[in-house]
Order: sequence, then C-alpha cells, then structure tokens
Amino acid sequence: MDIQHALERAGLTVRGIDDNFIYLEDPSCIMRGFETFLGYAWDVLFGITALLIMGWGFSMIRGAKNDIVNNMKSLFLIFGILTVIFPILNVVAGGDLIGMTCKELKVSVGEINEILAANPKTNSLDASLYEDIDIYDSGPSAR
Repeated sequence: MDIQHALERAGLTVRGIDDNFIYLEDPSCIMRGFETFLGYAWDVLFGITALLIMGWGFSMIRGAKNDIVNNMKSLFLIFGILTVIFPILNVVAGGDLIGMTCKELKVSVGEINEILAANPKTNSLDASLYEDIDIYDSGPSAR
C-alpha cells in the first residue's frame, strides 16, 4: 500500500506528493465539515421528497385533483439545479471551491522515512502506524 492511499484511508485529504514533500489539507478545515453537512442535508432532503411523492400518490388514489406531472417537473427542476450547482461553481472557480479555503500542510518525506526507520514496530506487515508511532502537536495550545 502506498503512503497516499494510507493517508486517505486515515481520513486525510492528500493534495499532492513530490520527491520532497507530501502536501496535505489541514484536517481541521471547517469548510470540509460544511461539505459533509451538505451531503447529509442532501440525503434528508431526498427522504422528505420521497415522502412527499408518496403523499401525492395517496392523495391521487383518494381522488384529489392534483396535477402530479407538474409537481414532478418542479421537483426534477429543483433537484437538477441543486445537483449541478457545485460542479458549475468548481469549474468557474478553477478547482475545488471548498478546498481553496483550507490551509495546506507540507510534510517532509525524509522526516517520515527517519521516523519509520527508527521505529522497529513499523517494519512488520501488520504494523499500525497510527498506533505504533507517537506523534505530538508541538504548536501552541489554547488554555
């Protein structure tokens, strides 16, 4: 397994890798959390819409004079607009619109190799890098 795949499986967004550095997106980026929220909101909206369609169907069975064709056209128009808005904004912005606001971290490949070489636990095939290597944040902490 390559390092990029391992980092992505750990939940990090890898923006790129070259000979000297691995470029990671800041895991504390609030905009990625917002993107996750939008994904869940989309699922909830889809569920509510399915309930509305079932309700319209039951009302039509009971004899209501609704025009379900016009209602379905409106729903398809709304969902179509909501579906294409992010890809269109990404094309206009020239890349990942949400990711542009996130900071980028540079991690030295040489330092990673030194850490892995110094720790004998990481040489086995069943090594868990997250568990076997102690990594501490040396930045200032808020008190």
